[in-house]
Amino acid sequence: MANFGPNTNGSQFLITTVVTSWLDDKHVVFGEVVEGLEVVKALAKLGGLGGKPGGTIMISECGTI
Repeated sequence: MANFGPNTNGSQFLITTVVTSWLDDKHVVFGEVVEGLEVVKALAKLGGLGGKPGGTIMISECGTI
C-alpha cells in the first residue's frame, strides 16, 4: 500500500515486477500474484518511463482477500 509517510496509507497500491528493496519497511505488502502472471507482465508493458500506465487499467473479478 503506497503512502506518503507515517499514518498516511490510502487506497493507492503498486504491482512490482522487480526487486524494490527501497520500499522495505516503508510500505505494506498485502498480496501476492499466485496465478495470472501473464496479466501482470501485460500490465507492465503499458507503463511509461516514470512507471505510470499510458491509460486506464481496471482490475475486475480479483476475488477477495
